[in-house]
Amino acid sequence: MSGSPGENMLAEDMGRFFSDPLGFVRYAFPWGEGELEGHDGPDRWQIEFLEILGAEVARRGFDGRAPVDPIQFATASGHGVGKSAMTAWLVLWIMSTRP
Repeated sequence: MSGSPGENMLAEDMGRFFSDPLGFVRYAFPWGEGELEGHDGPDRWQIEFLEILGAEVARRGFDGRAPVDPIQFATASGHGVGKSAMTAWLVLWIMSTRP
């Protein structure tokens, strides 16, 4: 790697989360601090969703470049349960762990 030591360390950390979106979400946000005070991590349904997604990414052998079969989920939920947060986490995870 050709970046600064901090950039290299961050790149290595992100590489660990290639098929671990839950690990990424736990790593990337300051749970229990600031606006996340009182929150120790994602809600139970979000944890389950992220665990299943990570297992599916690993099963498909997705390398970030070559296409694989799509992963499709449907989640029924009410208002204000964290769907937008989940979407943001997924976008950040993909952008942070793929070339």
